[in-house]
Amino acid sequence: MLKRTQKFILIFLIIYFLLITWQFFIAAKSEAGLIPLKGKAVEISVMLFFSIQPNGWNENIINLVILLALVPIFGAGLLIYFKNNNMFSAVQQRVGYHGFIKAGIINSFIIGVVFSLLTNFYQLALINLFYYPFFFKTRPIELYIGARPGYFSTNQLIDLCSYVTLAAIGWGIFAILIFSIGLFVSKNSIYLVLGPCVGMGLTLLSIIISRLGNEFLLFLSYLWFPFAVLAPGQFALGSRLPPINSYLLFVLVALLYLLFAAYLIKLWQQKRKLG
Repeated sequence: MLKRTQKFILIFLIIYFLLITWQFFIAAKSEAGLIPLKGKAVEISVMLFFSIQPNGWNENIINLVILLALVPIFGAGLLIYFKNNNMFSAVQQRVGYHGFIKAGIINSFIIGVVFSLLTNFYQLALINLFYYPFFFKTRPIELYIGARPGYFSTNQLIDLCSYVTLAAIGWGIFAILIFSIGLFVSKNSIYLVLGPCVGMGLTLLSIIISRLGNEFLLFLSYLWFPFAVLAPGQFALGSRLPPINSYLLFVLVALLYLLFAAYLIKLWQQKRKLG
């Protein structure tokens, strides 16, 4: 079962990076008309990068769903597998509950960060090599700002670096959240799709509540919105910007996810000790 799962994950990993490559070339072809014959078109490479991020006009939902699944699986899938296949007693005797939880948290966070950075750096490399070199403006054109409803800075370089860094941290935090929920999942097959189910479920809930019209409910809908940390600054729920700064929103959602994960982990530990 474990070997089959590893092959399954490897296949999806290959498919994922092939889809990223395909997504880039489709996007680059559609935006080829923006490349100037002379001079420097400063904003087009940065704009293309954000267009292939979640909620960009060249996004690929399949890539996103695969990443939502792969990050938790690579992060703590093996630990969840041990837990669900009567191997936990051996693991518990070796490292204890604390060691098991610590490994799950650290592995999940590191894998989330690494996957996000690999994805974004790969996309940046493709754009720089096969589309147009990166140049940056201090104040981007209106079209670029329109592509980034919650942009962090009018300096394109700062905005790009902020996005890549925060998205990596956000994916790490999201992976910890999925691990904490996965502690209560007894079927390995369910854990394989837990990331997409939680991510899309929270997104759907945020969209529904944001459309109720109340400013307070709009604020609440952003507080558990996963893409506030997975793709910070990329979304405006129902075309309505978050009522607070994108940096502050990221911090609040990240803290909420971590607090909820800590609560679930504590609850699971108590449940295991009680038998």
